[in-house]
Amino acid sequence: MFCRELAAQVRGVTDRIESKGARVIFVGNGTPAMAAMFKEDFDVRSPLYTDPSLKVYQAAQLKRGLGSVLRAIKNVPRALTKGHMQGRTQGDALQQGGVLIVDTSGAIRYRYTSEVGGDHPNLEDVIAHIP
Repeated sequence: MFCRELAAQVRGVTDRIESKGARVIFVGNGTPAMAAMFKEDFDVRSPLYTDPSLKVYQAAQLKRGLGSVLRAIKNVPRALTKGHMQGRTQGDALQQGGVLIVDTSGAIRYRYTSEVGGDHPNLEDVIAHIP
């Protein structure tokens, strides 16, 4: 539900992000087949990669744990009212996401670490941090 919500939000600002010379890249943690289905089902137009090993998430220092899933209940009404229903969980449900802006040298210029499911950054703030 929350991945779908964020994908829709990002799709709405991708043109603005790209107009600043940046690219949007999604990283999931399901199987390649799950990633392909997600990309098609939710009209993800940006590149989408998957890392079932979670090494990318670990390198990015993103949170993982049962507590962050249980505390996500507060974000459910918001997602549901926007039409983002929970489907079959694909990938590691305990792994939380985030948003990084990485420059061409590999330096992280911005990091948002989701504390719980559905904890997304303000995309205006993200766009403002694109160098």
